[in-house]
Amino acid sequence: MIEVNALAAGYDGIPVVSHLDLTLAAGEVVALLGRNGMGKTTMMRTLAGHLPSIDGDVLLDGSPLRSGRADLAARAGMSFLPDDRGVFPRLTVAENLALARRRGYQPPVDVVALFPVIRERMNVNAQDLSGGQKQQVGLARAILAGEKAILVDEFSQGLQPSLVRDVLAAFHEIARAGVVIVLVDQSPQPLVEFATRVLAMDKGAIVLDSPAAVVREDPQALLDFLVV
Repeated sequence: MIEVNALAAGYDGIPVVSHLDLTLAAGEVVALLGRNGMGKTTMMRTLAGHLPSIDGDVLLDGSPLRSGRADLAARAGMSFLPDDRGVFPRLTVAENLALARRRGYQPPVDVVALFPVIRERMNVNAQDLSGGQKQQVGLARAILAGEKAILVDEFSQGLQPSLVRDVLAAFHEIARAGVVIVLVDQSPQPLVEFATRVLAMDKGAIVLDSPAAVVREDPQALLDFLVV
């Protein structure tokens, strides 16, 4: 479970996200949506320790995470895949995966079976992969490292639609094992279809917090926060 209390986050002391209170329960698959520049990436980076908070607290399974310490968040079991795909370019696919694995943790899905590039290009350096292939490796790394929480920014970039659905189904299986999943994407439809909960951000605040089933029945409620 991720708990966020009175969180303020931004850049150079200027808040992009303010007064954020939020609880993300174990087992949820959360779609975090909104227009560009509304605070989604800032929120994700702050939760994962890649960006120091201005104020407030983030807790993972009841334990506080130190602001701006991505290494400690990762050690606690939170993984984060940024929109730059988060792979080590000069290491092979196999080496990238080995670095991500958590000792004593076996994810409920087999990443080698899930992602074709891993089967086919295990000994290829990540810098020689296409953008979509790097995204597959990045997602695999996030799954291997995320024992308690997995956060992914720009989830579907470079992925074939059929693989998007396969990965979303895999995230459901991972969530059933008690992992929190939070996904950001520019294409809301697949996320809303597979998510259990939908959050929408506008101007640094959560303006919609709804079960995904409700949004699927009334998509206009979400569309109001996505159309420029």
